[in-house]
Amino acid sequence: MTSRLDDFPVLRRRSRLRRLKEVPVLPSLITLGNLFFGFLAISKVADALQKAQPGALFSSVVGFFELAAMLVFVAMVFDALDGRVARMTGQSTPFGAQLDSMADMVTFGVAPAFLGKVLVDWHAQSDGNSLLPLHPKLFYAAAAVYVCGAALRLARFNVETGADEDDHREFKGLPSPAAAAVVCSLVALFCTRNDPSAAIGHWLLAPHHFDWIVCAMPVVLVVTGLLMVSRVPYPHALHALTKGKNSLPVLAALVVLIIVAALEWQLALAVSTFGYVVSGLVIGTVRLLLRRRDDDDDEGEPAEGAAPRPLPGRN
Repeated sequence: MTSRLDDFPVLRRRSRLRRLKEVPVLPSLITLGNLFFGFLAISKVADALQKAQPGALFSSVVGFFELAAMLVFVAMVFDALDGRVARMTGQSTPFGAQLDSMADMVTFGVAPAFLGKVLVDWHAQSDGNSLLPLHPKLFYAAAAVYVCGAALRLARFNVETGADEDDHREFKGLPSPAAAAVVCSLVALFCTRNDPSAAIGHWLLAPHHFDWIVCAMPVVLVVTGLLMVSRVPYPHALHALTKGKNSLPVLAALVVLIIVAALEWQLALAVSTFGYVVSGLVIGTVRLLLRRRDDDDDEGEPAEGAAPRPLPGRN
């Protein structure tokens, strides 16, 4: 007489449990480094709020905000390494993918939104600036749109993306590290407003242009949040530079960008991240126009086996 597992509910429940026995050590440590620096960036902004005196100007805490932006970029280095190390060592596991998404949610989702929102609040209230007559709840809403967009983006990426290297050549929607880079680079650029050593930035931007950066921050949070959940195609920048061949003007532009980054990294990051966002929009627009043109050409061609169209002017 054979017994079925369904006759024993306790055994049936135990059979559904899956216990994690082994985890990839080195890739997980790198991913946790990403998470650590993201948390540290949030902590630096919180320290600025705690240590500043009531009614203090932004210049008194500019170092905290600039350091927080730098820490997010440091976390991006760890985020770029963990997946590559996992594939090189043959340790790509579902555990690593889930841990990476959780770390990215904190570093590239919560930290940039918190950093941008606090900066806007500080500029609108502490400095007594009248360029932001909006209700404070709108700042909360803009940051919430960014955070929700990052969460949806990471969840969709886990579902749609496989372990194949070809899946990482192009992204559908703005990657969360790129969205975080846009926000943090603008914050870092704003921090150079009173820095006399930022000669190039002060030559290109007038003092009131730095105020426009903060005024545009709520819009930047909303737009980047929506781009993360969009289907706009974005190339994998590192893959394009290391795997493919580029033209001489591209190389010359990279050399100029590296030189500017060596002098003023805040300006170089702001320009490069803005250019990356625009590049995806341009690629998506061109593909849409080409697809529509191909559809129009297909509609204009006669179907196979159909009678040829009469020439104009003939009966």
